[in-house]
Amino acid sequence: MPPRFESPFRIARVSTRPAVGGAAAHVALLVKHFHAPDFPTMFLSGCPERSEGDFYELRAPDERRPTTVPALRREPDIGRDVRALRDLVRHFRALRPHLVDTHLSKAGILGRFAARLTRVPLVMHTFHVNIFEGYSWNSPQRALYLRLEQVCARWSNRLICLSDDLGAELIGLGIGQPSQWQTIRLGLELDGFDATPEHRRNDREQLRRELALPSETPLVGVIARLAPVKGLKFLLDAAPAILNAVPRTHFVIAGDGPSRERLETQTREMNLSGRVHFLGMRADVAALYRAFDCMALPSLQEGTPISLIEALAARAPVVASDVGGVSLLVRHERTGLLVAPRDSDALAQAVVRVLKSPEESRHFGEEGRTQMCREWSATRLVEDHRALYARLWQESQR
Repeated sequence: MPPRFESPFRIARVSTRPAVGGAAAHVALLVKHFHAPDFPTMFLSGCPERSEGDFYELRAPDERRPTTVPALRREPDIGRDVRALRDLVRHFRALRPHLVDTHLSKAGILGRFAARLTRVPLVMHTFHVNIFEGYSWNSPQRALYLRLEQVCARWSNRLICLSDDLGAELIGLGIGQPSQWQTIRLGLELDGFDATPEHRRNDREQLRRELALPSETPLVGVIARLAPVKGLKFLLDAAPAILNAVPRTHFVIAGDGPSRERLETQTREMNLSGRVHFLGMRADVAALYRAFDCMALPSLQEGTPISLIEALAARAPVVASDVGGVSLLVRHERTGLLVAPRDSDALAQAVVRVLKSPEESRHFGEEGRTQMCREWSATRLVEDHRALYARLWQESQR
Protein backbone atom coordinates (compact mmCIF):
# COMPACT_ATOMS: atom_id res chain seq x y z
CA MET A 1 0.00 0.00 0.00
CA PRO A 2 1.42 3.45 -0.88
CA PRO A 3 2.22 5.77 2.02
CA ARG A 4 -0.62 8.03 3.14
CA PHE A 5 -0.33 11.80 2.95
CA GLU A 6 -1.35 14.17 5.65
CA SER A 7 -4.70 15.26 4.27
CA PRO A 8 -4.75 17.71 2.61
CA PHE A 9 -1.19 17.89 1.20
CA ARG A 10 -0.59 21.57 0.45
CA ILE A 11 1.67 22.57 -2.45
CA ALA A 12 3.10 25.96 -3.43
CA ARG A 13 4.19 25.83 -7.06
CA VAL A 14 6.38 28.67 -8.34
CA SER A 15 7.60 29.41 -11.89
CA THR A 16 9.59 32.37 -13.15
CA ARG A 17 7.21 33.17 -16.01
CA PRO A 18 4.41 31.52 -18.03
CA ALA A 19 6.11 31.97 -21.41
CA VAL A 20 5.07 29.68 -24.26
CA GLY A 21 7.22 26.56 -23.98
CA GLY A 22 7.85 23.30 -22.24
CA ALA A 23 8.25 24.60 -18.70
CA ALA A 24 4.88 26.36 -18.75
CA ALA A 25 3.17 23.29 -20.23
CA HIS A 26 4.77 21.08 -17.59
CA VAL A 27 3.66 23.30 -14.71
CA ALA A 28 0.16 23.76 -16.15
CA LEU A 29 -0.35 20.00 -16.24
CA LEU A 30 0.76 19.61 -12.64
CA VAL A 31 -1.59 22.39 -11.53
CA LYS A 32 -4.43 20.82 -13.49
CA HIS A 33 -4.02 17.35 -12.00
CA PHE A 34 -3.01 18.18 -8.41
CA HIS A 35 -5.68 20.31 -6.76
CA ALA A 36 -8.08 20.50 -3.83
CA PRO A 37 -9.35 18.72 -1.87
CA ASP A 38 -6.39 16.33 -1.77
CA PHE A 39 -3.69 18.70 -3.05
CA PRO A 40 -4.61 22.35 -2.40
CA THR A 41 -2.19 24.26 -4.61
CA MET A 42 -0.99 27.85 -4.63
CA PHE A 43 0.30 28.67 -8.11
CA LEU A 44 2.66 31.66 -8.37
CA SER A 45 4.51 33.13 -11.33
CA GLY A 46 6.04 36.25 -12.76
CA CYS A 47 4.93 37.72 -16.10
CA PRO A 48 6.09 36.62 -19.56
CA GLU A 49 8.35 38.95 -21.48
CA ARG A 50 6.62 40.87 -24.26
CA SER A 51 8.33 38.97 -27.06
CA GLU A 52 7.61 35.51 -25.63
CA GLY A 53 3.84 35.20 -25.61
CA ASP A 54 1.68 34.14 -22.67
CA PHE A 55 1.24 30.36 -22.55
CA TYR A 56 -2.22 30.63 -21.00
CA GLU A 57 -3.52 33.09 -23.57
CA LEU A 58 -2.17 31.19 -26.58
CA ARG A 59 -2.14 27.54 -25.57
CA ALA A 60 -4.30 26.98 -22.48
CA PRO A 61 -7.02 29.66 -22.21
CA ASP A 62 -9.29 27.40 -20.14
CA GLU A 63 -6.68 26.33 -17.58
CA ARG A 64 -6.08 27.88 -14.18
CA ARG A 65 -3.82 30.91 -14.43
CA PRO A 66 -1.13 31.66 -11.84
CA THR A 67 -1.31 34.35 -9.21
CA THR A 68 1.13 36.97 -10.43
CA VAL A 69 4.18 37.98 -8.41
CA PRO A 70 4.96 41.22 -10.29
CA ALA A 71 8.57 41.53 -9.15
CA LEU A 72 9.47 37.96 -10.17
CA ARG A 73 11.44 38.46 -13.40
CA ARG A 74 14.19 36.54 -15.14
CA GLU A 75 16.72 39.39 -15.37
CA PRO A 76 18.70 40.15 -12.18
CA ASP A 77 17.73 43.29 -10.26
CA ILE A 78 18.51 43.34 -6.54
CA GLY A 79 15.68 45.64 -5.51
CA ARG A 80 13.10 43.79 -7.58
CA ASP A 81 14.38 40.39 -6.45
CA VAL A 82 14.07 41.42 -2.81
CA ARG A 83 10.45 42.46 -3.43
CA ALA A 84 9.75 39.12 -5.11
CA LEU A 85 11.31 37.26 -2.18
CA ARG A 86 9.19 39.24 0.28
CA ASP A 87 6.02 38.41 -1.70
CA LEU A 88 6.87 34.71 -1.83
CA VAL A 89 7.48 34.65 1.92
CA ARG A 90 4.08 36.30 2.46
CA HIS A 91 2.31 33.74 0.23
CA PHE A 92 4.05 30.78 1.88
CA ARG A 93 3.16 31.99 5.35
CA ALA A 94 -0.47 32.25 4.30
CA LEU A 95 -0.66 28.73 2.81
CA ARG A 96 1.80 26.92 5.11
CA PRO A 97 2.64 24.40 2.35
CA HIS A 98 3.99 20.94 2.95
CA LEU A 99 5.90 21.22 -0.34
CA VAL A 100 7.38 24.06 -2.38
CA ASP A 101 7.92 23.02 -6.00
CA THR A 102 9.91 25.51 -8.12
CA HIS A 103 10.54 25.71 -11.87
CA LEU A 104 13.12 27.76 -13.82
CA SER A 105 16.19 29.37 -12.34
CA LYS A 106 15.02 32.65 -10.78
CA ALA A 107 11.91 31.07 -9.24
CA GLY A 108 14.11 28.23 -8.04
CA ILE A 109 16.54 30.55 -6.28
CA LEU A 110 14.02 32.91 -4.70
CA GLY A 111 11.40 30.21 -4.07
CA ARG A 112 13.81 27.94 -2.24
CA PHE A 113 15.17 30.85 -0.19
CA ALA A 114 11.61 31.81 0.76
CA ALA A 115 10.86 28.19 1.67
CA ARG A 116 13.90 28.14 3.93
CA LEU A 117 12.88 31.38 5.62
CA THR A 118 9.38 30.03 6.27
CA ARG A 119 10.55 26.54 7.30
CA VAL A 120 8.65 24.64 4.62
CA PRO A 121 9.35 20.94 5.31
CA LEU A 122 9.71 19.72 1.70
CA VAL A 123 11.37 21.51 -1.22
CA MET A 124 11.97 20.37 -4.80
CA HIS A 125 13.23 22.12 -7.91
CA THR A 126 12.91 21.06 -11.55
CA PHE A 127 15.67 21.84 -14.04
CA HIS A 128 14.13 22.04 -17.51
CA VAL A 129 17.46 22.77 -19.23
CA ASN A 130 21.14 23.30 -18.43
CA ILE A 131 21.25 27.09 -18.50
CA PHE A 132 25.03 27.07 -18.15
CA GLU A 133 25.62 25.67 -21.66
CA GLY A 134 24.49 27.21 -24.94
CA TYR A 135 23.30 30.48 -23.38
CA SER A 136 24.95 33.89 -23.44
CA TRP A 137 26.63 34.65 -20.10
CA ASN A 138 29.37 36.97 -18.95
CA SER A 139 31.80 35.14 -16.69
CA PRO A 140 30.92 36.87 -13.38
CA GLN A 141 27.18 36.39 -13.93
CA ARG A 142 27.61 32.72 -14.81
CA ALA A 143 29.79 32.17 -11.74
CA LEU A 144 27.24 33.89 -9.50
CA TYR A 145 24.27 31.89 -10.80
CA LEU A 146 26.19 28.64 -10.60
CA ARG A 147 27.12 29.35 -7.00
CA LEU A 148 23.51 30.21 -6.18
CA GLU A 149 22.32 26.94 -7.71
CA GLN A 150 24.90 25.02 -5.70
CA VAL A 151 23.75 26.68 -2.47
CA CYS A 152 20.05 26.25 -3.21
CA ALA A 153 20.61 22.58 -3.95
CA ARG A 154 21.55 22.15 -0.28
CA TRP A 155 18.10 23.42 0.65
CA SER A 156 16.32 20.94 -1.65
CA ASN A 157 14.95 17.51 -0.78
CA ARG A 158 14.82 16.58 -4.48
CA LEU A 159 16.30 17.96 -7.68
CA ILE A 160 14.36 16.92 -10.76
CA CYS A 161 15.80 16.68 -14.26
CA LEU A 162 13.96 15.82 -17.48
CA SER A 163 16.64 13.40 -18.69
CA ASP A 164 19.52 11.42 -17.20
CA ASP A 165 22.00 13.29 -19.40
CA LEU A 166 20.76 16.65 -18.12
CA GLY A 167 21.12 15.46 -14.54
CA ALA A 168 24.66 14.23 -15.18
CA GLU A 169 25.63 17.60 -16.68
CA LEU A 170 24.34 19.47 -13.64
CA ILE A 171 25.92 17.09 -11.13
CA GLY A 172 29.16 17.64 -13.03
CA LEU A 173 28.78 21.35 -12.31
CA GLY A 174 28.63 20.65 -8.57
CA ILE A 175 24.87 21.16 -8.23
CA GLY A 176 23.58 18.81 -5.58
CA GLN A 177 24.54 15.26 -4.64
CA PRO A 178 23.65 12.26 -6.83
CA SER A 179 21.27 10.98 -4.13
CA GLN A 180 19.16 14.15 -4.45
CA TRP A 181 18.54 13.77 -8.18
CA GLN A 182 15.62 12.07 -9.88
CA THR A 183 14.70 11.96 -13.55
CA ILE A 184 11.05 12.58 -14.41
CA ARG A 185 10.45 12.90 -18.11
CA LEU A 186 8.14 15.54 -19.50
CA GLY A 187 4.61 14.47 -20.42
CA LEU A 188 1.91 16.20 -22.44
CA GLU A 189 -1.74 15.79 -23.39
CA LEU A 190 -1.32 14.61 -26.97
CA ASP A 191 -4.77 13.74 -28.31
CA GLY A 192 -5.23 17.14 -29.97
CA PHE A 193 -2.18 16.69 -32.20
CA ASP A 194 -3.53 13.77 -34.20
CA ALA A 195 -6.15 14.11 -36.94
CA THR A 196 -7.89 12.23 -39.72
CA PRO A 197 -6.18 12.11 -43.14
CA GLU A 198 -8.77 14.56 -44.47
CA HIS A 199 -8.14 16.99 -41.61
CA ARG A 200 -4.41 16.75 -42.22
CA ARG A 201 -4.89 17.57 -45.91
CA ASN A 202 -7.01 20.56 -44.95
CA ASP A 203 -4.32 21.83 -42.57
CA ARG A 204 -1.68 21.53 -45.31
CA GLU A 205 -3.81 23.40 -47.80
CA GLN A 206 -4.85 26.09 -45.33
CA LEU A 207 -1.30 27.09 -44.41
CA ARG A 208 -0.22 27.22 -48.05
CA ARG A 209 -3.23 29.36 -48.90
CA GLU A 210 -2.35 31.68 -46.02
CA LEU A 211 1.16 32.06 -47.45
CA ALA A 212 -0.14 32.36 -51.04
CA LEU A 213 1.81 29.27 -52.10
CA PRO A 214 0.90 26.40 -54.44
CA SER A 215 -0.68 23.45 -52.66
CA GLU A 216 2.30 21.12 -53.25
CA THR A 217 4.96 23.52 -51.93
CA PRO A 218 7.40 21.73 -49.58
CA LEU A 219 7.43 23.45 -46.17
CA VAL A 220 10.22 23.21 -43.62
CA GLY A 221 8.89 24.54 -40.33
CA VAL A 222 10.08 25.62 -36.90
CA ILE A 223 7.98 26.42 -33.85
CA ALA A 224 10.21 27.87 -31.15
CA ARG A 225 11.14 30.83 -29.03
CA LEU A 226 13.35 32.98 -31.24
CA ALA A 227 16.46 33.05 -29.09
CA PRO A 228 20.13 32.35 -29.90
CA VAL A 229 20.04 29.00 -28.09
CA LYS A 230 17.53 27.68 -30.66
CA GLY A 231 20.19 27.88 -33.39
CA LEU A 232 17.86 29.19 -36.08
CA LYS A 233 20.66 31.08 -37.81
CA PHE A 234 22.04 27.67 -38.78
CA LEU A 235 18.77 26.74 -40.47
CA LEU A 236 18.96 29.94 -42.51
CA ASP A 237 22.60 29.15 -43.30
CA ALA A 238 21.42 25.74 -44.55
CA ALA A 239 18.63 27.17 -46.71
CA PRO A 240 20.66 27.72 -49.93
CA ALA A 241 21.79 24.08 -49.99
CA ILE A 242 18.23 22.91 -49.33
CA LEU A 243 16.91 25.13 -52.13
CA ASN A 244 19.57 23.87 -54.49
CA ALA A 245 18.35 20.31 -53.92
CA VAL A 246 14.60 21.01 -53.58
CA PRO A 247 14.06 24.37 -55.34
CA ARG A 248 10.38 24.88 -54.45
CA THR A 249 10.97 24.71 -50.67
CA HIS A 250 9.76 27.46 -48.34
CA PHE A 251 10.59 27.93 -44.65
CA VAL A 252 8.10 28.77 -41.90
CA ILE A 253 9.22 30.17 -38.53
CA ALA A 254 6.49 30.42 -35.88
CA GLY A 255 7.32 32.12 -32.61
CA ASP A 256 8.83 35.31 -31.30
CA GLY A 257 11.68 36.38 -29.11
CA PRO A 258 14.84 38.46 -28.84
CA SER A 259 16.45 37.00 -32.00
CA ARG A 260 13.60 37.81 -34.37
CA GLU A 261 15.03 41.08 -35.70
CA ARG A 262 18.45 39.51 -36.19
CA LEU A 263 16.95 36.53 -38.04
CA GLU A 264 14.88 38.79 -40.27
CA THR A 265 18.04 40.79 -41.09
CA GLN A 266 19.91 37.57 -41.92
CA THR A 267 17.02 36.52 -44.16
CA ARG A 268 17.21 39.78 -46.12
CA GLU A 269 21.00 39.67 -46.38
CA MET A 270 20.82 36.14 -47.81
CA ASN A 271 18.11 37.18 -50.30
CA LEU A 272 15.69 34.71 -48.73
CA SER A 273 12.86 37.13 -47.97
CA GLY A 274 10.52 35.46 -50.46
CA ARG A 275 11.30 32.01 -49.05
CA VAL A 276 11.23 32.50 -45.27
CA HIS A 277 7.92 33.33 -43.58
CA PHE A 278 7.87 34.68 -40.01
CA LEU A 279 4.44 33.96 -38.52
CA GLY A 280 4.94 35.33 -35.00
CA MET A 281 3.20 33.67 -32.05
CA ARG A 282 0.48 31.21 -33.03
CA ALA A 283 -2.19 29.36 -31.12
CA ASP A 284 -2.85 26.80 -33.90
CA VAL A 285 0.39 24.89 -33.47
CA ALA A 286 -1.14 21.43 -34.00
CA ALA A 287 -2.38 22.47 -37.43
CA LEU A 288 1.04 23.94 -38.26
CA TYR A 289 2.86 20.72 -37.36
CA ARG A 290 0.47 18.76 -39.57
CA ALA A 291 1.13 21.19 -42.43
CA PHE A 292 4.93 20.83 -42.33
CA ASP A 293 6.81 18.41 -44.59
CA CYS A 294 9.73 18.65 -42.15
CA MET A 295 9.99 20.07 -38.64
CA ALA A 296 13.50 21.36 -37.91
CA LEU A 297 14.98 22.23 -34.52
CA PRO A 298 18.69 23.15 -34.79
CA SER A 299 19.13 24.02 -31.10
CA LEU A 300 22.47 24.53 -29.39
CA GLN A 301 21.10 23.30 -26.04
CA GLU A 302 17.83 21.69 -24.96
CA GLY A 303 16.26 19.92 -22.04
CA THR A 304 13.28 18.03 -23.43
CA PRO A 305 11.81 20.31 -26.11
CA ILE A 306 8.03 20.42 -26.08
CA SER A 307 7.99 21.30 -29.78
CA LEU A 308 9.52 17.94 -30.69
CA ILE A 309 7.05 15.98 -28.55
CA GLU A 310 4.20 17.88 -30.19
CA ALA A 311 5.62 17.55 -33.71
CA LEU A 312 6.16 13.82 -33.34
CA ALA A 313 2.69 13.41 -31.84
CA ALA A 314 1.35 15.18 -34.95
CA ARG A 315 3.27 12.68 -37.16
CA ALA A 316 5.64 15.37 -38.50
CA PRO A 317 9.03 14.14 -39.78
CA VAL A 318 11.71 15.75 -37.61
CA VAL A 319 15.32 16.88 -38.07
CA ALA A 320 16.98 18.10 -34.87
CA SER A 321 20.33 18.80 -33.24
CA ASP A 322 21.58 15.99 -31.05
CA VAL A 323 21.79 18.00 -27.82
CA GLY A 324 20.44 17.58 -24.28
CA GLY A 325 17.47 15.23 -24.11
CA VAL A 326 16.63 15.41 -27.84
CA SER A 327 17.86 11.87 -28.55
CA LEU A 328 15.27 10.53 -26.09
CA LEU A 329 12.60 11.87 -28.45
CA VAL A 330 14.15 11.61 -31.89
CA ARG A 331 15.55 8.14 -32.42
CA HIS A 332 17.88 8.50 -35.35
CA GLU A 333 16.49 6.93 -38.53
CA ARG A 334 13.47 5.61 -36.61
CA THR A 335 11.44 8.69 -35.70
CA GLY A 336 13.57 11.33 -37.41
CA LEU A 337 17.13 12.41 -38.09
CA LEU A 338 19.73 13.81 -35.69
CA VAL A 339 22.61 16.09 -36.66
CA ALA A 340 25.45 17.75 -34.80
CA PRO A 341 24.69 21.27 -33.51
CA ARG A 342 26.09 24.25 -35.46
CA ASP A 343 26.55 22.08 -38.58
CA SER A 344 24.54 23.73 -41.34
CA ASP A 345 25.81 21.30 -44.00
CA ALA A 346 24.62 18.26 -42.05
CA LEU A 347 21.35 20.01 -41.28
CA ALA A 348 20.78 20.73 -44.97
CA GLN A 349 21.53 17.13 -45.97
CA ALA A 350 19.10 15.76 -43.38
CA VAL A 351 16.29 18.13 -44.37
CA VAL A 352 16.79 17.28 -48.05
CA ARG A 353 16.65 13.58 -47.21
CA VAL A 354 13.30 14.07 -45.47
CA LEU A 355 11.88 16.14 -48.33
CA LYS A 356 13.03 13.70 -51.00
CA SER A 357 11.97 10.51 -49.18
CA PRO A 358 8.20 10.75 -48.57
CA GLU A 359 7.77 7.08 -47.69
CA GLU A 360 10.61 7.15 -45.15
CA SER A 361 9.24 10.44 -43.77
CA ARG A 362 5.78 8.92 -43.39
CA HIS A 363 7.35 6.03 -41.46
CA PHE A 364 9.20 8.50 -39.19
CA GLY A 365 5.89 10.22 -38.47
CA GLU A 366 4.02 7.01 -37.64
CA GLU A 367 6.79 5.73 -35.38
CA GLY A 368 7.05 9.13 -33.70
CA ARG A 369 3.34 9.27 -32.92
CA THR A 370 3.43 5.77 -31.41
CA GLN A 371 6.47 6.52 -29.28
CA MET A 372 5.13 9.83 -27.95
CA CYS A 373 1.81 8.32 -26.89
CA ARG A 374 3.55 5.39 -25.20
CA GLU A 375 6.32 7.26 -23.37
CA TRP A 376 5.47 10.95 -23.10
CA SER A 377 1.85 11.15 -21.97
CA ALA A 378 0.42 13.43 -19.29
CA THR A 379 -0.86 10.36 -17.43
CA ARG A 380 2.68 9.05 -16.92
CA LEU A 381 3.93 12.50 -15.80
CA VAL A 382 1.19 12.78 -13.18
CA GLU A 383 1.75 9.25 -11.89
CA ASP A 384 5.48 9.89 -11.55
CA HIS A 385 4.86 13.05 -9.53
CA ARG A 386 2.24 11.43 -7.32
CA ALA A 387 4.73 8.68 -6.45
CA LEU A 388 7.45 11.27 -5.78
CA TYR A 389 5.22 13.29 -3.43
CA ALA A 390 4.39 10.11 -1.54
CA ARG A 391 8.07 9.21 -1.13
CA LEU A 392 8.95 12.71 0.02
CA TRP A 393 6.13 12.69 2.55
CA GLN A 394 7.16 9.27 3.84
CA GLU A 395 10.79 10.39 4.18
CA SER A 396 9.73 13.53 6.08
CA GLN A 397 7.94 11.41 8.68
CA ARG A 398 10.98 9.34 9.63
